[in-house]
Amino acid sequence: MHILHANTFDIEGGAARAAWRLHKGLQALGTQSRMLVQTKTSGDSSVVERNSGLARQLGKFRPCAEILPLLPYSGRPPTHWATEWFPTRINRQIDTLNPDLIHLHWICRGFMTIADVGRLSKPVVWTLHDSWPFTGGCHVPGSCPLYRKTCGKCPQLSSTEEDDLSRWIWERKQKDWSRTPITVVTPSRWLADCARSSTLFGNRRIEVIPNGIDSGTYRPIPRQEARRVLALPLDRKLILMSAMNATLDLNKGFRFLEAALQQLAAAGWKDKVELLVVGQTAPSTPVNTGIPTRFLGVLKDDESMQQVYSATDVTVLTSLQENLPNSIMESMACGTPVAAFGVGGIPDLVEHKATGWLTKPTDSADLAAGLSEILSNDALRLQLGQASRKKVELQFDTSVIVKQYHALYSELLAH
Repeated sequence: MHILHANTFDIEGGAARAAWRLHKGLQALGTQSRMLVQTKTSGDSSVVERNSGLARQLGKFRPCAEILPLLPYSGRPPTHWATEWFPTRINRQIDTLNPDLIHLHWICRGFMTIADVGRLSKPVVWTLHDSWPFTGGCHVPGSCPLYRKTCGKCPQLSSTEEDDLSRWIWERKQKDWSRTPITVVTPSRWLADCARSSTLFGNRRIEVIPNGIDSGTYRPIPRQEARRVLALPLDRKLILMSAMNATLDLNKGFRFLEAALQQLAAAGWKDKVELLVVGQTAPSTPVNTGIPTRFLGVLKDDESMQQVYSATDVTVLTSLQENLPNSIMESMACGTPVAAFGVGGIPDLVEHKATGWLTKPTDSADLAAGLSEILSNDALRLQLGQASRKKVELQFDTSVIVKQYHALYSELLAH
């Protein structure tokens, strides 16, 4: 059994980490597994980059080419959108690698076009890390239901035209993928329901298999020890937000965390707590959280992330829409409870008052109350953290997830 994983990056970003962990888990199981990527930053020989210098150079240009069809929509809000139109010759390389099964993950930023997916003739498993595969171009549709029809009049394009770019992309996907043998996998039950309700994937086979994590790599280490290594305060409670472009990506909901922390500060926590932000450097415009805030930048290695999670008292996530966030799983594996909005696939991980704290979406007061409860009650925090760790070990360890994927591959290749 030869499995080829296709993902834009090998280890950068949540989708890449999920694909990488599955890839390495399959190798540990004795399965022949390789990754094909547009941008390789690991030194792993089983990860294959585009096979020509020109293709690699174009890989740097493709993200710029991707936005060209969006230029007429100058009034659109700053949301994630992908067209995947700029031609590639990636199918030739896939044919040369000759896998038995192709496992697609996150393929945007010009890595694979819509037409490239349509040309795949081997069995395809596609793990969805966001909604882009079944929409007319957006990654996070929010409350927009138009992917259940044929898109058009796209609110994320600020479009009033039925035959806009989103309709064009939707029609390309419908046409090009009609004969492609795709089995859809979603890491969360919520995203599976969304995919089933879409017109593009509604008739496809859809399975729910969570992302996995190596609970041996992500494990608790003594809190004070981790803080000393990272030069973090020993005498304060620490709140962590781990998200790429945390303050810039509107879907991450940082404005709601700001309001919650201001309420904590007003309630007497100002000199007792500090916010850590992983995933970006300090923005040019200072944030207004009401408490000390430290930006740690992008941490790419597991050891550093393990130390940050272990140093922290609680991890917070205020996203408005999420699939199955790696940051929550990593935090839970390190025995650090999570407070998050109860949206998307987050309830698959966080059980309210059992493994963490779920709050009403966009309700900063509710979030502030949950954070206060965890920060002021060390026994509760320890209890939630231990339960979180146990849940990850039993349900989300890579060894568990790899077996589920291996069974799916075997079934598909037997037909």
